[in-house]
Amino acid sequence: MPKSDQGSEEQGRAALRAALFVHRRAPLSRLLGRRGLGPYRGYGELLEALDRLADRGAQLSLIGRSVRGEPLLAVQLGAAGPAHAGGYREGAGRAALPAQGGGRSMNGAPLAGAHHRRGAPDGTGEPAPDDAAMSPSAERAGPPARRGAGPRERTTVILSGIHPLEWIGVETHLALLERLATEDLGGRSIFAVPIVNPDGLLRVEMNLRAGRRRYVRGNARGVDLNRNFDAGWYERGLVQRLIGLVSSPGSRPGSEPEVEAIAHALSPRRIDRALSLHSAGGAVLYPPAHSLWPVADAAEHRAFAQRIARAAARKPYRATSYVRFAWGIRKAGLEIDWLHDRHGALSLLVECSRGELGLRPSRLVEPFAWYNPRKLDDAAPQLVEAVLPFVRGARA
Repeated sequence: MPKSDQGSEEQGRAALRAALFVHRRAPLSRLLGRRGLGPYRGYGELLEALDRLADRGAQLSLIGRSVRGEPLLAVQLGAAGPAHAGGYREGAGRAALPAQGGGRSMNGAPLAGAHHRRGAPDGTGEPAPDDAAMSPSAERAGPPARRGAGPRERTTVILSGIHPLEWIGVETHLALLERLATEDLGGRSIFAVPIVNPDGLLRVEMNLRAGRRRYVRGNARGVDLNRNFDAGWYERGLVQRLIGLVSSPGSRPGSEPEVEAIAHALSPRRIDRALSLHSAGGAVLYPPAHSLWPVADAAEHRAFAQRIARAAARKPYRATSYVRFAWGIRKAGLEIDWLHDRHGALSLLVECSRGELGLRPSRLVEPFAWYNPRKLDDAAPQLVEAVLPFVRGARA
């Protein structure tokens, strides 16, 4: 492992353990079980799960800090990716962009040097396409990042915990990482941020422990992080102009440190797959969200979405574009649009589970129950199997 990667990993473990020291508490699942809300783990318990993944060989890196200073931790499996990727300098207002260069896989094998896509912040040009890696749709109109991605350069990005009430997405994400840690990824790199919004998650946990029923959607500044990405930011359709914005998109694209950290960490990477785990609409969604016009590779997105939707549950999920799922209301600043438009990734958003409120009054008046099924095993294991081929880079 290069010294720069080793330093980044040591920094990640140190940040995690410092956070564990502050946030280790009695298991939250005992309290939630008595209230019929399910065996969900608290923030400290989720950090312990990340620590166990690192003990098993996953690379843990600190990519930034939240508004309140909580660590934003990325888990990397498989190929390590570009040197310095995901690096973060404590105390810096904005870390410098990572240098271009080769990294090493977890077993020490050297990787090809990182390439930047056309239009990347450093201005480097697009690498020559690798005909052997091109899919038919990429040959027609594929985005630059997928056209040139060779077998040792491909990265899958996985995000969850963007909206702080959607804990089934985080639990599914961690179960998926546990499974991927046992897989031969064949040169593919997995770059995962299981808790994008730690401040929001901690606020939800505080409310749950105190018995308060509160609806929480944003970060510590009240900004919806899934409206803060630089993809059609603040665009509004007729309905939004008439009734106003339901949630704050921030003062500018990437204004929030959580979104800025992700954008910075992904800037040198060649991303061809992206998966974002939310809840609880029982759907597999793909771009666009901020436009009424379909993306050029809509058929490829649709094929993957339908495949995952059929396998996600006994009753298949719905598979459609985000804008159609939202009844034609354009949603600006979403991660799936940003990952597709900026990085050229096949980008999917899974609304894990269908909520399953039931008839218990305690669940009907509890916002946490609106998004999270009472039984984790009813959703997470089957979802892991459903998304695994996509994450590993299989063809539709």
